[in-house]
Amino acid sequence: MSVNLIAIDYGEKRCGIALGGNVPSRIFTVEKSKVFEVLTQYDASTVVVGIPLSMSGRYSQQTFECIAFAEKIKKRFRREVFLVDERLSSRMFRGRENVDGLSAAEIFERFVAQGAGIYQIREPEKVPDEIVEEVHRYGSRLLIAHLSDMRLCKDICVVLQEEPYYAYLFHKKGCHVERDGRFLEQFAPFDIIVTRRGSNLERFLKPGGKMVCL
Repeated sequence: MSVNLIAIDYGEKRCGIALGGNVPSRIFTVEKSKVFEVLTQYDASTVVVGIPLSMSGRYSQQTFECIAFAEKIKKRFRREVFLVDERLSSRMFRGRENVDGLSAAEIFERFVAQGAGIYQIREPEKVPDEIVEEVHRYGSRLLIAHLSDMRLCKDICVVLQEEPYYAYLFHKKGCHVERDGRFLEQFAPFDIIVTRRGSNLERFLKPGGKMVCL
């Protein structure tokens, strides 16, 4: 059986597995501790892990635990690892046998379809050193938006980041992370906002605050 892709429905105790080429050829469930054995047995070039987001799209502790697991796969096996928004996947199969395996098959198919909600685990992009130095000199309340350089972090830091892996890295640094700008109002105003050009976040800046656009 040719296996190019392995999809994983992550769980605290058990994980659903779907593997195959363009379609899932086999689906099953294993204990979480056995997932690495499966990855060793099947030399697939790509691994896809479903990540749970809330229905509003916000990150949760469960989201970050799942991404941490995917990161371990990336570091150990040196394969391409992708994260796929798995909202509603388990609910689709509630009451059926092998729910975890069926959920993994759904994650597999979502990845193959290459729709929205697919994110690759890859190294963060660094900003110029002088930008990092400028951010650290100015004020205390910081918003980092749509950037992935962890060096920007400060003591009081909120991050707007849609890429789940980068969000996880900022979370590990102690930052509060949101995916949607609608939820930033409760943390505003900020002394300084560092973002990409065209982000339109000026409304969250305090009077006299500084906007740094890359």
